[in-house]
Amino acid sequence: MDAKTLQEIVSIEVERVSGGAPVKASVVEGVVTLTGEVKDDARRVLIEQELLRLPEVLDVHNHLHVPTPGGDVQTQFLALLERAGVPTSGMKLEEHEGVVVLLGRASSWFDRDAAERLAWTLPGVRSVENRISLPPDAVQPDDDGAGDVLA
Repeated sequence: MDAKTLQEIVSIEVERVSGGAPVKASVVEGVVTLTGEVKDDARRVLIEQELLRLPEVLDVHNHLHVPTPGGDVQTQFLALLERAGVPTSGMKLEEHEGVVVLLGRASSWFDRDAAERLAWTLPGVRSVENRISLPPDAVQPDDDGAGDVLA
């Protein structure tokens, strides 16, 4: 298949799965480079996977961007949690002059830690205090180093 035909096929496929997002695809020797913006990570991955299903596509360089959620800090925080697959019920954030306090309840240490990491990514954050509580039966992370890699 010639390069022009493959470019046309890739463009049609991108338009079909992009959901109307402004995505551009260029093809050089069977390698597709994607640029543009999509609404979420699921769409970003879907476009890449669908292109890789084409036998003529050897690789995909996915440079698609997912925009930072808009709105107030609380709305942005909840959107980041949802995007990361962290349950948002019971968690909230208070912010004053770059100081963020996380409140509420998480079901696991993983969710609690993910909330803190994501809070640090919000614009203007200077410090984060994690006051998210856990249920009494939540499994505690090991402190004994059992998961450490041996040198």
